[in-house]
Amino acid sequence: MGEAPPILQPIQLPRMAHCPGAVEWLRPWAEELCPGPGTLVLVTGRATLAHLPAARQAVGELEARGWSLATVTVSGEPSAEWVDEQRQHLPAGGVDLVVALGGGSVLDVGKTLAAMACEQGPTRAYLEGVGDRAPSGRRVPWIAVPTTMGTGSEVTHNAVLGQPGLERGYKKSLRHPGYVADRVLLDARLTASVPRAVVASAGMDAFSQLLESYLAPTTSPLLDCWLMYALEQAGAALPELICRHGDADLEAQRHAMALAATVSGVALTHTGLGIVHGLIGPLGAVAPVPHGVACANVLSPAMHQTLAEARAVGGATQERVEQRMAAVSVQLGGGSRADELIEALDHWRHQARLHAGLSGLAGYGIDHRHLDAVVEKGSNRRNAVALSPEQWRSILEESL
Repeated sequence: MGEAPPILQPIQLPRMAHCPGAVEWLRPWAEELCPGPGTLVLVTGRATLAHLPAARQAVGELEARGWSLATVTVSGEPSAEWVDEQRQHLPAGGVDLVVALGGGSVLDVGKTLAAMACEQGPTRAYLEGVGDRAPSGRRVPWIAVPTTMGTGSEVTHNAVLGQPGLERGYKKSLRHPGYVADRVLLDARLTASVPRAVVASAGMDAFSQLLESYLAPTTSPLLDCWLMYALEQAGAALPELICRHGDADLEAQRHAMALAATVSGVALTHTGLGIVHGLIGPLGAVAPVPHGVACANVLSPAMHQTLAEARAVGGATQERVEQRMAAVSVQLGGGSRADELIEALDHWRHQARLHAGLSGLAGYGIDHRHLDAVVEKGSNRRNAVALSPEQWRSILEESL
């Protein structure tokens, strides 16, 4: 019979509203998921609602209809231990619905609280690689309202939790196919007040997830169609956002970037990621570097090494990597050579440092001790071609 054909995995998506003003669907969708007023846990950032009157009004509508509100405020990237502290303060009678309104960490906490409301014991016990229990997949309903156009957590199966430290640091996932949000509100108007540095780093994260998925050997023809559309959308929107977000009305670009970020979450769930995330995962475990910042710094040197190694390997590997990188370059409005994609990514990183205040990894105190630890724990994951630990170090050194 020969080799088995590629299997196209089903792409399961929650119901989504993707339009300016989508947050107005919060009340009707909450009532659809949980008929009758219940206990709502709102997970959000420290000042998110203060800057978003439309979101504040949507939450207020639920309170006016009798919902009991408990708020969990996220600052920075959360640990499993911190999540457990928040669980202790939730209403004793239980939780009926979780609404996560904010960036990737907020969405991950919301997803985790929805899941852990149906589990016993500490959250860490259910994390991949450090825990000894398998999640059941049970959870309470949850609604995702992303505001940073980055991780795609609203449509992924996992929530990332970590505690950085050179000795006992970790960054691991709570994962189950049942953890995708029930409803997603993609509202470009909620992203207008996000700082430019956050928009730039989150956007680079989303773009890296799209690119790594497109280059992964585990992608499929069906997913490739989604990826090429999202890469084109992100490629047109992100350079403008890096340079002019906050100084100009870029609602259309934010609208496009929000959808691209969501597609990146779909893609990574079905393909896995490559060397960028194979390095910044361990990096986040040993040092407090924001995930998006790490992506923005590592992406271009990682792609440079990937292309160089593909050319060294030659044959079908080189042909595939060259063709796919060249195709992405064309989608970005560039030339039809793979090297031109690397040049574009280098330019984006330079622009992010110049216009968005992006710092290199050295700005977060990264030194040779951290690089040693990352190389020890690094992984190629589903990279288009396997790189050596020496190449990993070169990527990290160029990211400083």
